[in-house]
Amino acid sequence: MFAVSVDLRRYDRMVERFTQEFADGMRESALEAAQTGAKYARAVHPHKRRTGKLTSDANCYAYLLRSGRNGAAAEIINTTPYARYVEYPTRPHMIRPKAGHGFIGPLRRGQSRRAVTDIGTHRVALRWYVGGRAVFARQVRHPGTPGFPFMRPAGHRAGRFLGQYLRDRIRLLARTVWKN
Repeated sequence: MFAVSVDLRRYDRMVERFTQEFADGMRESALEAAQTGAKYARAVHPHKRRTGKLTSDANCYAYLLRSGRNGAAAEIINTTPYARYVEYPTRPHMIRPKAGHGFIGPLRRGQSRRAVTDIGTHRVALRWYVGGRAVFARQVRHPGTPGFPFMRPAGHRAGRFLGQYLRDRIRLLARTVWKN
């Protein structure tokens, strides 16, 4: 009689080590890719910088959503309230002044109510300056704006970075974990 026994304990340990290191690599690479994308969004943006809030470190950042043995997820976040109006185009629309204090009734489209702390109850016109001279109007037809995408290209950049980073990480793990 001939009997063969195979001991797979060492193989199981190698598989467990590979799985753990791969999960760690997924977490690191997802966060690193999102951080790369956020950095790209802050640095390479086609819009005109006015206040700097849109691309500040506090408003445009990367966040690790989840991580585990089966994968990891991270996202690039921009918390500025007007970020979507910069990213995507806007349609032509009417701009109207805010309704005065004490106004009761429905508002017209494009109009909002004045805050209680706003002192100027008598204002019923829009005002802006052209060449140092004040211009007044009851309403303005805004032509809309083109989109200036900066978050979508950042997401594409992060995806390309993630693919390359994971490819390199898997090659490194294959060389170190399975070399014996």
